[in-house]
Formats: sequence, C-alpha cells, structure tokens
Amino acid sequence: MTAQTGSDAPAAALRPPVLGQGLVSAVLAAGLFGLAVLGHLPLVAGIAVLQLVLALGFLALVDAPSSGGVFLLGLAAAAGADLVVELDDGRVGGLAGVVALSFVGGLLHQLLRRERSRVTESLADTLVVVTMVCSSVCLAAAVRHPEGVWAVRVGLAAAGIALLAGRFGDAVVSRPALATGATRAWPGLLLGLGAGVALATALGDGHLSTSRAALIGLSAAAAVAAADLAVDLAAAELTSQPDDARRVAALRPVSTLLPFAVLGPVVLLCVVLLERS
Repeated sequence: MTAQTGSDAPAAALRPPVLGQGLVSAVLAAGLFGLAVLGHLPLVAGIAVLQLVLALGFLALVDAPSSGGVFLLGLAAAAGADLVVELDDGRVGGLAGVVALSFVGGLLHQLLRRERSRVTESLADTLVVVTMVCSSVCLAAAVRHPEGVWAVRVGLAAAGIALLAGRFGDAVVSRPALATGATRAWPGLLLGLGAGVALATALGDGHLSTSRAALIGLSAAAAVAAADLAVDLAAAELTSQPDDARRVAALRPVSTLLPFAVLGPVVLLCVVLLERS
C-alpha cells in the first residue's frame, strides 16, 4: 500500500468552540455548586447523573469494544461506589473493594463475550470507566468531612472559573500551545490557575484560612486543567470521516465532565490533609 499524501489525508475533526466549551464547563460547575449548597443528597444525585453521562460519553469517544457490557459494569460500579460512601459516612476505603469486584466482573464479561476481539482494550476500558465513576463520588465523600462543605464549594468554584478563564485566554492568545495538537495554550493555563486561586481565596474568606482556600483553589484549577488538556490531546487524532462521527459527538460531554470526575479525589485529598495539619 502506498502512503497517503498530505492532500489525501482525512481532515481533522472540528473541535468544539474554545470559549463555548469554557462556558459549558462553568455552567456545570455552577450547577454542582448549587447542588452542594442545597445539601448532601442533591449533590449525590447530581454526581450520579455525571457518572452516567460520563461513562456513556467515554465509551463512545474511545469506540470501546462490547461497550454495552462495559457500560453495565460501569453502572453497577457507580451504584456500588455511591452506596459504599453513603453507608460508610463518607469514607472511601470501600472503593477499593468496588474496583476489585469490577475487575472480576470485567474478566467474567470477557469470558462470556461471543466474539472475543480486542479483549485487552475492552478490559482496560472497563477499568477506566470504573475508576472515573469511583473518582466522581469523592466529591460527595468530601462533603461529609467537618471542613468538607466549604472545601467542595471552593473547589467547584475554582474549577469552573479556571476552565472558563483558561478557555477565554486560549481564544485571545492561542500560542504557545501546551503540546502539539492542543488547542490549549500557556497564557490560558496561567490565567486559569490565577483565576482559580483568586476566586477560591475570595469565596473561602470567613470560612477557610487564606492559605487553605488558596491551596484548594490551586489544586482544583490544576486538576481540571490537566484533565481538560488530556481530552484535548485525545481529540487531535479524530477526523471528519463518517467513521469518527460518533466519537466526535462524544467529545463535548467527555471534555466537560471528565475534569469534575478528576476534581473529586483532589478536593478530598485537600480536605484530609487540612484536617491533619
């Protein structure tokens, strides 16, 4: 076979608008913030929806083999993770058991498949989905800690403004890029980190010390920026061909939701460290 020339190579897929993606992320952060203000149970309900949509979007984005079975395993893991955290008063030690049982379930799923193609890829996708849904519930776990209520609120606010400000910076100055193929740039990253710390410090005033609020804000902003960049780089390989249409459609929900799944463990870790300091 002859190699494709530059003119024959498929065009890259159209990315979601840079500023529009930041606005959607900010709206999601505001929604989760509002649920956290309403109480623990509303936040848990919001996280459950996030887990469901993120699992569906991720499986479509990676074009997972046997995605129906993987989704059912992810759904069971999400329900188990939510239940374990609720019954254990916000402690997350039981999540290790959820992951272990999901791994066993993933192996059984592979044995029961009629066409066992791409087995390693399917099992890897299962573990990624399980990890994401378990990470998401950490936000609900953090709220159950004495200092967790305001830590979660500060973290969500910092995450939302970091994504919005970062994308705004990218729309204004798109160079130098963070990596080859990325739509994110260094000026936007620095602007997002600074905005996250500033808002976290202002919002936490009177509830958290300045240093603690700034630490949570910086950690939250850095975590969501890293997750956002990861999806952005993964999108670089997508093309405008019909075969990639489903994956391109899944790009927006995954890029919106994944940063908040990553945010959960980061905020929970900050809460635990602050309680021990």
